[in-house]
Amino acid sequence: MTIRKQTKQPLYTTDDKEFTEEEVRQVIESLQPKKAPGPNGITNEVVKLLFKMIPITMTAVCNACLRTGCFPENWKIAKILPIVKPGRENSANTSKYHPISLLNMEGKVLGKLLSKRIMHHFYKTEYLNEHQYGFTPQKSTVDAAMEVKQYIEPHLERGGVVLLVSLDVHGAFDSAWWPAILQGLCKANCPRNFYYPAQDYLKERKAIITINSFNMGKNITRGCPQGSCCGPSFWNIQNDPVLNLQ
Repeated sequence: MTIRKQTKQPLYTTDDKEFTEEEVRQVIESLQPKKAPGPNGITNEVVKLLFKMIPITMTAVCNACLRTGCFPENWKIAKILPIVKPGRENSANTSKYHPISLLNMEGKVLGKLLSKRIMHHFYKTEYLNEHQYGFTPQKSTVDAAMEVKQYIEPHLERGGVVLLVSLDVHGAFDSAWWPAILQGLCKANCPRNFYYPAQDYLKERKAIITINSFNMGKNITRGCPQGSCCGPSFWNIQNDPVLNLQ
């Protein structure tokens, strides 16, 4: 409850500069072609064409979200596409499905812009633990494996015994706790004009699924949408305190 209260307190950090037109252009051009659209049916190709026609307007919309601390409600709706996991086709268990969230492309653009700026702040201030290898630029699981190797090799050469404990978080992205993410942003002194849109991003999210002609929707209170641009960054922010434990 204390963490929830902390995330509802006003943040008095300074604002960062607004998005530039070139910044928005780079994010939009990085959108992969032929990706399935979100609930509004607008594809990446359409978003790219729109930006070529009205770049100033699209940049202004993104910056208006920064100034108002708003992440538009229609951009927080995810269309769920259940994908059967390989080798689980004949299973009757619902866990055989891997749910992919199809998000509106405009929201993915704003989400990626926010994520890039927020993580730039974290890397610039060296806030994140250096032992975080997942979703981190110029790092990979190979680097993590090599660090383990360097640690255990001397013990094995001396005939010692090494015990390795590996933990797997079940439904990791689905279980991300929003207050912990917001607390991480607060502790890192995230710029105010990026904190409030991120806070709104994690409010009143909704998932809808269509089976034949039947639609069902559910309000989401935790987790990072599979397929979102913010998901990996928010996951690292939430779990960074674990890496600082002795």
